[in-house]
Amino acid sequence: MVMDNRISEENKNEHNSSIFVTNFQHGEIVNYALVLIKGLITRGNSNNHDKLWCAVTQSGLTRKSQWNVHNGEFKVIVELDKGDNIIELEYADQQRRTLLLNYTPRKTNFRVTPVYIICQGHDGCFQCPPDIDNSIESASARIVIGSKLIQSITAEKLFESGVGRKTFQLEHEVNPKKPECIIFRSTLNVNKARKMKQADLWAHFGRELMLSELGSNERKFLGFISCTRFKGTDIDKPMTHDEIVNLTEAYAALGGGGLALFGTACLYTWPTNVNDIVSKFSDTSLVNSKRFMDDSGYRGTLAGCFATTLGSVFHELGHTFDLGHTKDGIMGRGFDNIDRVFVVGEKKASIVRDNMNNYSGKPVQHSTVALQRNISVTMNVAEPLRVLGPRSKTTLGNFASMSKSEIVRRNPNVTPITRPSSVYSNITNKMSDSKRNINRTNGNDSIYWTRNCAVLLSYHRWFNNEYGRERQAITRYLKFDKNKMMIISTAGIRIVEVRDDSNGMVLDSYEFTDPIPEKRFLVPFTFSPKTKVLTIVVEDDLGNVLKQTFSY
Repeated sequence: MVMDNRISEENKNEHNSSIFVTNFQHGEIVNYALVLIKGLITRGNSNNHDKLWCAVTQSGLTRKSQWNVHNGEFKVIVELDKGDNIIELEYADQQRRTLLLNYTPRKTNFRVTPVYIICQGHDGCFQCPPDIDNSIESASARIVIGSKLIQSITAEKLFESGVGRKTFQLEHEVNPKKPECIIFRSTLNVNKARKMKQADLWAHFGRELMLSELGSNERKFLGFISCTRFKGTDIDKPMTHDEIVNLTEAYAALGGGGLALFGTACLYTWPTNVNDIVSKFSDTSLVNSKRFMDDSGYRGTLAGCFATTLGSVFHELGHTFDLGHTKDGIMGRGFDNIDRVFVVGEKKASIVRDNMNNYSGKPVQHSTVALQRNISVTMNVAEPLRVLGPRSKTTLGNFASMSKSEIVRRNPNVTPITRPSSVYSNITNKMSDSKRNINRTNGNDSIYWTRNCAVLLSYHRWFNNEYGRERQAITRYLKFDKNKMMIISTAGIRIVEVRDDSNGMVLDSYEFTDPIPEKRFLVPFTFSPKTKVLTIVVEDDLGNVLKQTFSY
């Protein structure tokens, strides 16, 4: 009651304040800890030198920080404690604004689990310049901040898409007894790991994690390999991304099924605490590209490495949530400029164009992987319908027994993000209507979910409370008749996607967001004759996902 009275009195004194928060309401409840507060200073002398002060009070303790203001725009990154958090913003001339946010994680068993994977024979110290702490503890801290940033961006971008501020829960939020980043000691020898291709690393660690005590179809693992190593080079000329990757051992940037896996060659560019996030995104120091990996989208800076690698993690984690590739946006190549979400001011020098090439014309490429097996046309959905990757010990056991040739045959290729010219030739120099519309609301930071991705995530099991829906799911099923191209769902259809099986590209999508969803849908046969093998992806109202590959 005392807190409520205090806030009420302060709000009475703030009606003339020129500080406006544009993305949160007073008293809002959020289910993630790291929030981005955006706003405007609407009057007064905004000279880009004065700072905005932020004080966060929770349980009587106050933490203070200061943030840049550029042409009246500000962005503040705040880490909340569980429960009510009083956030006080103060600018020049004693202008104040008070915001109350309540952090309460959703009650769910579905979680994303950050893991730091240490191979046998490796000390767990990631590669970095000599003046940087590369201990296991430092790696864990960087992974935790990165995971929370991705959780926050996911929510903010879904909010901007109009489907609500939804996101996944992290392991520690679901089970506070678990550390925020789990140290996983692999039986794979470091020397062998450094000779393996990234798809093989993904398959090995996926099996190993699922057969460990952590193995669960209620977890999606966000894994980082400690022993990644850039071998170095004496080459003076700029290298392509592929050439850089070829000089990097134990490299990975793959996502699918229950695992998104990454190397740590650029982890040293990530922050270890919240206060360093903006400075890391703004560090224009050049990468020593002869000694350390430059994965910066050809920008050549430490900030570029942080932005591109964090964006890549964001993209690949999206694949574990059943998202395919899109022509633009986060599931296209629109993740390099993720720094623009958090930084105010001039950012033109850091921009990587959202198309298949960077400014110098060199293709930028990341990959995704998924392991798929045939599924029956009609399915009981009492259990999750996902069929990609090692999702359960049973599925994993079958996969673990496959020969190498079977793995290759069953794997629908390691598909590059680089856009096929046949799909993108007509949009290279023009922005889609959806992109224009979204950019009106997101501050033109170029990071966004396409409509199909936003809808799929908004109904996804990892983004909603499953309690109360499980009993309903027992009697629900999805049916796809590929001869009639007919989809039937007793729970109701929320989204249908048609994807190119060779690269996971979404060719067409159909969303159903009315309160009462469609129960039947006849898929229009309007696909490119060049694509002979397609995958139909259906999500129902309960978040069950059906995937069926077919030829025509």
